[in-house]
This record gives sequence, C-alpha cells and structure tokens, in this order.
Amino acid sequence: MFTYNIFSENSAPSSLYRFRYAIYVEEMGRRQKYACAENRTIRDPLDAKGHQGVVTRDDAIVGCIRMNLLKDGPIGDYFDFYDLSALSPTELARASICTRLMIEPSLRRTSVSIDLVKFAYEFGLMNGIDTCFIDCNSHLERFFGRFGWRSLYRRTHEEYGLVDVMRLDLRDLSHLAAVGSPFLEIAARCVSSGNAAALACAE
Repeated sequence: MFTYNIFSENSAPSSLYRFRYAIYVEEMGRRQKYACAENRTIRDPLDAKGHQGVVTRDDAIVGCIRMNLLKDGPIGDYFDFYDLSALSPTELARASICTRLMIEPSLRRTSVSIDLVKFAYEFGLMNGIDTCFIDCNSHLERFFGRFGWRSLYRRTHEEYGLVDVMRLDLRDLSHLAAVGSPFLEIAARCVSSGNAAALACAE
C-alpha cells in the first residue's frame, strides 16, 4: 500500500534528502550543485519554503515532488529561468513551480508517478494556484503533456542540460478535457460557480 503526504516548512524527514541523492547522484550520475557526498543528501534553498509531496511504501520513500508557491516567498534563479516577470502581481500570487520529481526505478512505469502528480495538482487547487511551471528533459515532455502542461520554450539548465519549460493552467478545464488529462478525476470532485477561474476543491 502506498501513502501520500505533504510536508511543509522544513518538516520533511531526512530520508527524503537521502532518497534524492540515491536517485540523482548514485543512480543517474547527475551533477548536483547542492549534493552533500558526506551525508549522501541533496537539500537546496527552495526546501525551506517548499511543500514536499512524498510517497511511501512500508515507511520507505519511493517517490517525491516539491511544490513552491510564489506567494510563500522567492524561488531563486527559477524566477528568471521561467520568465515569470511576464506575469502580473495577481498572477504571480497564484503561480507555483514543481521540481524534484523522482520515483524509485521499479515503480516508474506504474500508476505511482501519475498518482503523485495528481496529488500535487490537487494540492495546488486547494491552495489557490492557477498556474504551475516545470522543466524537464525532452523524453518527459510527452508525459507532462498528457496531464495538460504546454511547452513554452527550450533552455539550458545548469544541472540538467537542455530542458523544456512547460506551463500548466490548472483551471483550464477545456484543455484538460481535450488532452484526456488524469486531472479531470480531481476536477470532478470540485465545484464551480459557473467559470473555471472560480474553481475550488470541495471539502
């Protein structure tokens, strides 16, 4: 059985940061600016205000994703990397970014990755988020596109090389329906006052 939880304000277990190191450094061999070889962890400045979506099985972490809401504080270099200066103050207050998505290798072709992204989507809706920005390498563009993210442009990330920067409009129900997004299951549990912009998750 899998359990999904949110940890905020530095409340995540230390095993989360070891899980990141195991995936990114030990498995993938990625160069990571904030990797600590001594402790075998990856922890960066965005974790302080980040909301960590964590999947566990038998108390062991098997997946994670981090969500940073711009209304909670600065997002460092990602602000310019995603060209967020183009957003109005109102749009910025309802925007987020998702990073650090990773799944245990044996579960990558299972529903766990889909359920984790859906978990993050519902968290965004419940916290008044309209847009979510991500970046990914090209082989994952199709995966995120099926959820409803749209590609904006390609840019070189200092740690991950050439990436696709993508934007999701969480409340664009017509687009979610057009791509057959798994998010529609969540939208069905939500209520609207007649327009998508007023969408809010029901208690």
